[in-house]
Amino acid sequence: MLAATLLARAAFKKGLYVAQLQSYGAEVRGGAVVAYVVLSRQPIENPYPENYDLVVALHEAGVARRRNEVLSSKAIIADEDLVKPIHKDNVIRVKIVKSGTPNMVALGIIAAFIPAIAEELRREISKLRNAEENLKSFDEGVRIGVELLGEHTKLRDVAECLTKLVSP
Repeated sequence: MLAATLLARAAFKKGLYVAQLQSYGAEVRGGAVVAYVVLSRQPIENPYPENYDLVVALHEAGVARRRNEVLSSKAIIADEDLVKPIHKDNVIRVKIVKSGTPNMVALGIIAAFIPAIAEELRREISKLRNAEENLKSFDEGVRIGVELLGEHTKLRDVAECLTKLVSP
């Protein structure tokens, strides 16, 4: 939830229209949590997308909760330890959770796809408690994201689409 909120704030400060939504499981603790952010240059009429450009999946419970939307997405980056294998050619498996604070690593991966908002994200993270640890995890996520972009053409296509969205 925090990563989605920070992404939404950074994108809004860059002049985009933003819808940020979250969905919790019925459990008080330990249930599935799904957060997503819709970014647009135009007012957002429907904040409930049928698929996504980019999914960063940190846990199987969240994937299961939105399976149809996740599977129809352009690119999925899934934690290799906590998300069951998804047999599609748009899925990249990587260690996210053991690379630092998971939500900040995920946010760093997203920042690698949308470099125009990376500095704004750093500013938002620096306001948090434990900013130093969170920034370290964010930077690790950026490193992972850049590495993934160098290895996968499909990811570069998604990154180009997202970059065009943010660039004036």
